[in-house]
Amino acid sequence: MAIIDVHSEIGSTPLWGVAYTDKHLQAKMQQYGVEYSLVSSTVGNSCDFVRGNMQLSRLIAGQKNLRGCYIVNPNYTEQSQKEFRTYMTADNAAAIVLTSGRKNIYVTIAEVEELLNAYRRFLKPVFLYVPNKAAALAANDIAKAFPNMKFILLSMGGDDWRIPIVLAERTLNLIPEISGSFSPDKVKFAVDRIGSHRIVYGSGLPYVDPSSIIALVEDADISEADKRNIFAGTARRLFKLSPPINININE
Repeated sequence: MAIIDVHSEIGSTPLWGVAYTDKHLQAKMQQYGVEYSLVSSTVGNSCDFVRGNMQLSRLIAGQKNLRGCYIVNPNYTEQSQKEFRTYMTADNAAAIVLTSGRKNIYVTIAEVEELLNAYRRFLKPVFLYVPNKAAALAANDIAKAFPNMKFILLSMGGDDWRIPIVLAERTLNLIPEISGSFSPDKVKFAVDRIGSHRIVYGSGLPYVDPSSIIALVEDADISEADKRNIFAGTARRLFKLSPPINININE
């Protein structure tokens, strides 16, 4: 079954101080049958979004099965606008990632409104880190303020995974991504409440073994059609990704 991974990172890992390179990612993609990976920078997510975005752009250049997710930080509005003007017109740019620059600190509508008003013209999705209930509620406020944008909820609320799903029933531009909690119940709950056409697969690489996230979907009591939607169909439509042809991971 084809897989599109919308949540992975490459670069120097702050946890281990070693590089998780594009070659490491490509090997994992081959191992698990991943057609495309949407990637952001470990450096951009942890300390320096400008340097991280630059490194990411170089790493994914010419790699047909990688798409870039570029970090912007509302604490640096002018620089963030420069970042998405620099990168988001490229064909291999998939989305921006809105981050506070601090671990587990979510962004709010008051912080991101100016940035999102400037970002409207790019017509590409926005990623939000949603590790808990409070972050999910803040993401819902943002999505309601910008109903014509799609917001992907990375980590699906963590252990509070029911909250973003219930919010997404009414806020139709919220797209939960299934990494986060390993609860065996959450995939079926999400499919029953909002439908598989509004759920995407993300691994959380390099910090999570993809096999555990894949198993959540494969073992869920849902139809094969629903599994295909979660693994690839929803992301293919959302990011306009055609099935890759003759990709050589050593390119």
